[in-house]
Amino acid sequence: MAQTSNPGGRDTDFVALLVEAYHRAGIRAERLSATGVRVPLPGAGSFDTDYGEAAERARSHPVEQYPRMADEAVRATTRMFRERGVPLGTHYPPRSDDHGRGALVAVLERMGIGARFESPQVLSLSLPGGDRATTDVSAYLAKVGNASVDGALDEAGRFAQAVSQQISRSREQDSAPAESLRVRLYPDSAFPEGVIDKLVARELAPGLWQTVAVDHPDSVQPLSRHAHERSGRSTGEAFAEAVAHAVAEPVETSEHEIDGVRIVHVGGQHPYVSAQAHVLGRHLGEAPHGALVAFPVPQAVLAHPLGQGNPIAAMERLRALAERFVADTDKPVSSQLYWWRPGPGAETDVPRLSAVAVETDHEARTVSLYTGDQEFGPLLDTLR
Repeated sequence: MAQTSNPGGRDTDFVALLVEAYHRAGIRAERLSATGVRVPLPGAGSFDTDYGEAAERARSHPVEQYPRMADEAVRATTRMFRERGVPLGTHYPPRSDDHGRGALVAVLERMGIGARFESPQVLSLSLPGGDRATTDVSAYLAKVGNASVDGALDEAGRFAQAVSQQISRSREQDSAPAESLRVRLYPDSAFPEGVIDKLVARELAPGLWQTVAVDHPDSVQPLSRHAHERSGRSTGEAFAEAVAHAVAEPVETSEHEIDGVRIVHVGGQHPYVSAQAHVLGRHLGEAPHGALVAFPVPQAVLAHPLGQGNPIAAMERLRALAERFVADTDKPVSSQLYWWRPGPGAETDVPRLSAVAVETDHEARTVSLYTGDQEFGPLLDTLR
């Protein structure tokens, strides 16, 4: 006959089992009283709660079920804080009836890929070499929101296959030849928090990251720091090779006039056109004052050589054009304008780029200039 009461021994002390369950979940917990438990929270503060009612409810169940019930209580607490953005514990534990998340973790595990949810929308994956990568799975979750177990497993299988292919690509990076390296430009928003630190990347300008990427016949993959370190190249060598190969990719240069403003368009059928910023002088001709530049999409660079017309009008026209490019693509970079000047050293060095913007009130005839570069305003005053 099943035992349904707690005689008071440690083995059947539900609150003691709760504290042990917290410890198994990687969470420090301290027993404050017969039924009280304190859980320190990451950052500051603590979560103090009384499990008296939970312990009383447990008395109606066989003591053999206590460990499972304790684990479920800890998972519920972890879930609550992770949903609030507090990184309690090692991961976000899905509910038992959450078919979408449960199916995805199960399918990936069967494929030999360690998977766990960092937060309700972010999945963490194990990578070769012991690293982990995170990816936003909101689109997948939207498809399986009301799915049955079988439906969730089908969708999870398709998603997991795509993930597996990406991880296979990361394994290939270890032997990627220098000839396959390129540089590609991404906005800040392209990467979840913490991901950029795991890539071979540098800030090209405020809001823009230039990454070393591996060029595959059917895809482009940012180079991970783990694979880069195994290659034996220095970071400087990797960027120099990647810039040189990206600059060598074919591009076409054309000139356009919009309301009297000369616009130079550099475009190509590949996502490495931003590398032309390293050699932009080749496309501009004489540009002693540098140029206004925008990188709206991976396949194009827009520029206006300063000193060739009214610079305020040029900023307005170039920004409007960049915004149209951004609106017409699924994966834009940025409509932000930059003041470009050639780098002080080799072509593969980082060019000088300063974010600039202008607001014009034509009725009041006022102009507001925004830039972090103290040299830009005086330059514009000499050119107006």
